[in-house]
Amino acid sequence: MNYEKFYYIAEIIGTVAFASSGTLVAIRKGMDVFGIVVLAIITAIGGGVIRDITLGITPPMAFRDNTYTVVAIVTALVLILFLSKKIKFLSLNTVNRNFMIKYTQVASVLDAIGLGLFTVSGVSVAMVRGYSNNAFLMIFVGVITGCGGGVLRDLLSDTIPIIFTKNTIYAVASLLGAVVFIVLRPHGANFSFFMGALTTVVIRLLSMKYRWSLPDVSSDLVDGDDV
Repeated sequence: MNYEKFYYIAEIIGTVAFASSGTLVAIRKGMDVFGIVVLAIITAIGGGVIRDITLGITPPMAFRDNTYTVVAIVTALVLILFLSKKIKFLSLNTVNRNFMIKYTQVASVLDAIGLGLFTVSGVSVAMVRGYSNNAFLMIFVGVITGCGGGVLRDLLSDTIPIIFTKNTIYAVASLLGAVVFIVLRPHGANFSFFMGALTTVVIRLLSMKYRWSLPDVSSDLVDGDDV
């Protein structure tokens, strides 16, 4: 499989993963069908749009190739239909308790997969655009591509973006995945792409399982003297 095809398939998988994450968040927030679809689209293509604007790619690829938007819409509608069939046979209390437990688990895994795939795809685009000698830009674009859609999703759903909270490592996982991809690039495009994405996904999932977090100073500021 050539690199362009591999990259394209990975982006489609990432689009499905992020669209699913956006859909589940919208359902949890009680949005209507239109709101659910819109949030799925924004979550799926938001990071890529920010990436393209950063790299001077205008109009962004998501607006020149509607494949990603269509995939996000289809993903959202399939999940809506599937969940509506499941929910209608359950009592409201059962849905609130059991469905939300499953929602948290599934959405977290899908979000981690999307984060990994879009992080390395962002670095790839920066390389293709001729910035392979600028490690800082490549890493920045990778993190923006991986985290951007999730930030927009959280803001539009009235939630503090997950990358700004201390509960788990998120942006750091994206950053480390981008670094691994860049370091391993001389060993093969597909191999480095896979390892970079895997690094991000594994770190993200482990951080959720073991509650890894960065140091937090908010409690010190609250308990200390006036600032």
